[in-house]
Amino acid sequence: MRTALSWVGVGLLLLAARATTASEFLFQPPVPTRNFAPLQLLFLNPPFEHAATLPAGELALLLQTAESSIIATSQGRIDATLKFEQNRTDFGARYAVLEGWELGLDLPFISRYGGFLDPAIDWVERVFGAENPERSLFKDNTFGGYVVAQNDQVFLDAGRAAFEPGDLVLSVKHGLDLPRAWPRLALRGAIKFPTGDPDKALGSGEPDFGAGLAADYQPWSRLMLYGNVNLVYPVGPITSACLTLNPIVTESFAAHLALSRRWTAMLHQATYTSPFHAGAALLDGTVVELGLGLGWAWDERFGAQLLAIQNMSGVEQSADFTIMLALQWAPWAKPTTLPDVGPPLPHAVAPPAADSSAPLPPVGPPTP
Repeated sequence: MRTALSWVGVGLLLLAARATTASEFLFQPPVPTRNFAPLQLLFLNPPFEHAATLPAGELALLLQTAESSIIATSQGRIDATLKFEQNRTDFGARYAVLEGWELGLDLPFISRYGGFLDPAIDWVERVFGAENPERSLFKDNTFGGYVVAQNDQVFLDAGRAAFEPGDLVLSVKHGLDLPRAWPRLALRGAIKFPTGDPDKALGSGEPDFGAGLAADYQPWSRLMLYGNVNLVYPVGPITSACLTLNPIVTESFAAHLALSRRWTAMLHQATYTSPFHAGAALLDGTVVELGLGLGWAWDERFGAQLLAIQNMSGVEQSADFTIMLALQWAPWAKPTTLPDVGPPLPHAVAPPAADSSAPLPPVGPPTP
């Protein structure tokens, strides 16, 4: 039995490691994660994306919805009550104006309400012995408030929200022409326009500007790696307290493992700094998150991804838990093959060409 299992294991390993090309697997872009902490969504948060651009003249439509559990209370000089569930649904489009140049447009809609995730989160925390005492202060699936004050001055008092528009973002991406053995690289830029109501915490009330770098690398036919780094300059001061702001730095990494042609397992990691400098983790804390998920692609035109994101830092500065669904539809896309990136993949050796000078074999019946 052990020998049989060994042969099965060897067979599966050989099947997974067989010579393939990138076109055999439908790798999707990384899930467009961002910092979903409500105080950080006031600012520009460039979404995680790949370095590849659409072919010239093609359009892709994007839909992402992220459900986040938010809970944080007073600490230090900050008096706060943040207890609600937040849904951020983003409608986006990408259009390649020229080869290697892609424009993007994104408009989010934000909802804040009691939600439905609390019982599941409580159960998981009890199982792992990591219960959050702040959760006992509120009933499950209730809206407890969204108020932040400092030195008895309330500078953020936002109530419920029902699918209300946030800040519009215009972005551009330019893919660099590099040798095949290098990672695929692209430069990114974005501007946030203050279309969301700052009094309802749907935006900062000011424009923000960002720039960054995206990279893709494929070390193995079944494995694709993605990385982003971004710098954001948020314009301030903001709120009635005239809070001044620092630049924001974000970093994201993802590994996608092809389980089959259409199915992909995903590991995501991200780090976000805060623009605030008030001396309390609720405002200033750096966020570190990990995500696990699955992706499925029907073809080059349509794909869906589901990602669960767990904060690895304190709940004060980040969303406690987020589950995100991302859909991408490129209705006019033609089946194309992106050039491989990374080390050359092994391929079967072609048989030698026939010698055209050799005599052809006789045809017809044998002569007497």
